[in-house]
Amino acid sequence: MSVTNALNPTVVKTELDAIFVQEYSYPMAPSVATAETPEIFKQLTIGNAAHIEAVLSGGGGLWTAKGEEEPVALGSPRVANKVTYYAVTFARGLAISKEFFDDNMHSTYSEMVKKFADAARATRETTAFALWRNAFTTTLTADGISFVDDAHTTIAGYTVDNQVASNAVLSPTALNTAMVQLQQQISQDGIIMGQQGVFLLAPSALFKSACEITGSALASGTANNDMNVFSTAYAIRVFQSPYLGAAVSGGSDTAWFLLSRNHGVTRYIREALTTQLVDYVYSNNDEYVYKGRFREVYGVTDYVGVVGSTGAGV
Repeated sequence: MSVTNALNPTVVKTELDAIFVQEYSYPMAPSVATAETPEIFKQLTIGNAAHIEAVLSGGGGLWTAKGEEEPVALGSPRVANKVTYYAVTFARGLAISKEFFDDNMHSTYSEMVKKFADAARATRETTAFALWRNAFTTTLTADGISFVDDAHTTIAGYTVDNQVASNAVLSPTALNTAMVQLQQQISQDGIIMGQQGVFLLAPSALFKSACEITGSALASGTANNDMNVFSTAYAIRVFQSPYLGAAVSGGSDTAWFLLSRNHGVTRYIREALTTQLVDYVYSNNDEYVYKGRFREVYGVTDYVGVVGSTGAGV
């Protein structure tokens, strides 16, 4: 059977999708964090354009000793500091003339679609890591305070500091300070939860130093026969992203973050990426229009599970 105009849209979309998906989903190195990295962004599919989160006051407090036949003491967890996240639609179209597609000289439309996919991925990453780039300024938790700050107020009225003292430059000493600070961090009801730092997030410019600090067999940067606790006892995993650095507006080559597995940074997915094709027969100038879209938003409701530093040393 010959390929007719009626079959062309399916054939063309299949060809374009094969190129787009391969490029968009091309695997990154394990150390490179993306919006899809669950260690850095919890992944949550939402069912509406607006998603409401609230901070839980705790788990009912510390458990108490109970005598025989005594009633069980009851805690009364509450929620407060509600915040609403609104899914954002990201979309773009690509016009490809029928002649351009049919001829495909030097694989030109293939390269065009690859770059189209690269731009989609860059859009996602730039948007996602804005949450971290702005962690010390405009990224707010539900209490209305910057995500990484020295003045969070818990529901129980405690003040919590999740910013490393003096915004210390990343070093073995500073990382140890952050580790202790995270372990001693209190929850919304004032209980030390023993959070352990397991992920270190840094811009590309700090990646080498971060790996040396956490991965050296001996004490980092020395010839001393000291055990490197970051690699042996804590087994910290280092993640990097070029979308954290100064090359991106608002980014920094010195800021770094230590995360526990229980942090609250979340990617709320309303609609996964999809592509569509408008056939050239519906165009006055015989152009295919290849379109893509996705809907998502990023947020962090609570400070718990993260400490960070601008790395400015002040």
